[in-house]
Amino acid sequence: MEQSYINCLKKLRKFRKRIQKESDLKIGKLYFSWIATKTEKILNEKNKDYIYENLVKYTLENYKIDKYTYERLNKKEKQIVNDNYIEKNNYYVFENRNISKSEVMYILKNILLKRGNVVWIDFGFNIGNEFGGMHPAIILKNFDTELLVLPVSSKKPKEYIKLEQKYIDGNITFQEYMNRKTAITDIVQLDRIYRFKNMTRWANITRIRKVSILRLNFEDTIGKIDGKYLNIISKKISIEF
Repeated sequence: MEQSYINCLKKLRKFRKRIQKESDLKIGKLYFSWIATKTEKILNEKNKDYIYENLVKYTLENYKIDKYTYERLNKKEKQIVNDNYIEKNNYYVFENRNISKSEVMYILKNILLKRGNVVWIDFGFNIGNEFGGMHPAIILKNFDTELLVLPVSSKKPKEYIKLEQKYIDGNITFQEYMNRKTAITDIVQLDRIYRFKNMTRWANITRIRKVSILRLNFEDTIGKIDGKYLNIISKKISIEF
């Protein structure tokens, strides 16, 4: 352990000496920020209270359950909400900070982190073209301590940009443009994510990942996508894989 620590320090010093340009400085800041975040997650990996405390302090505090969601809960879920939330302006707002761990974890799995919801995930420090950093991600399956997620990006895919340019240049008709766009099997266009800023986003099927719940940003917004997008995702997954 001690030797590994010494080797790590040596490499960090070497890395720091190589930082000269502004672009290098930006990468360096991201790298050291990633190390700090990763260290915190490793330290808290076996702390059973870490997730519970953060959920109560941030996630439950910030997430309001709307009437639409509430009406579709089962009897047990409604009872837990009624015991720990107050109804205010057509929303259910969390108020019981003495909520039990079992109820927190039940809310987490069945209301907050269920299939189709969108959360902010720290995907870590990327290398080259790897997907990294803090991004929204669609939950495809909840494994209690892990999530199967599909990362979402606000950056328009190159395939779409090329097609749009061909249409603008008059090389293809609008119908051809739409047909070719639909035929791209690894990209899903999301016109809206509820509770998120109103803008178009995209998801690449090949970037589906299984991540620890510790990667969740407990303080940020939890959104939701329409069921039609989940159907499109499922169809494209079956084609791609």
